[in-house]
Amino acid sequence: MNDLVVKADQVAKVFGQGEGQVVALENISLQIERGEFISLIGPSGCGKSTLLRLVGDLLSPTSGSLEVNGKTPKQARLDRDYGIVFQKATLLDWRTVTKNVELPLEIMNTDDREATISDMLELVQLDEFADHYPWQLSGGMQQRVAIARALAFKPALLLMDEPFGALDEMTRELMQQEVLRIWDETETTIVFVTHSIPEAVFLSTRVVVMSSRPGRISDVIRTVLPHPRDEDTRDSQQYYERITEVREALRRDEGSS
Repeated sequence: MNDLVVKADQVAKVFGQGEGQVVALENISLQIERGEFISLIGPSGCGKSTLLRLVGDLLSPTSGSLEVNGKTPKQARLDRDYGIVFQKATLLDWRTVTKNVELPLEIMNTDDREATISDMLELVQLDEFADHYPWQLSGGMQQRVAIARALAFKPALLLMDEPFGALDEMTRELMQQEVLRIWDETETTIVFVTHSIPEAVFLSTRVVVMSSRPGRISDVIRTVLPHPRDEDTRDSQQYYERITEVREALRRDEGSS
């Protein structure tokens, strides 16, 4: 089995033409190994979400090569090699939690849906809310449903685009713990977009620091924090050192731009 889930080589993305042309990304080269938790961080407009959408075949690169699970992004999408979770849970209000999680399985016409849904709801600890509707759930619980839906078909890769950005700080920290637990249990590779340096450090095996537009990878920082990560991690000297390292990498880019 290929140990690389994502392989980007000199990827660029340009929007528009002529005088209205905007270079969103240039010279993006990155390899993500199976089982990693990678966070993309950088200033607003640097192309973090654009890069995530290229991996997820929601956009196509202008130049360079990109492979997902050893395939083109399009083939990986067709083979359902990845799931996506956005900032908003994008649940269907008229469907219960169970029915929302079941949606991709319905589309795929998958057998044994009941067992899969049961497993997913147990994974995100929402067993008792199976018959609730989205409007009956908190924001954090809605995101857990979205994560369960994205993982229902057991993808090799989970793409998360600022999934906790709209949550209050306490709920956000709880959800960080939840996604680490889920990552540990499923061994799914995760690529996570965030604006928060502490969040990126707490969650990740590596933090990919991106520059101002045109977005480039200016640094890649290994967090080397022990697992499992918990509240003691947030109080550790090692955690603060990694936060400082990421912050300084962002500042270096600002100074050179």
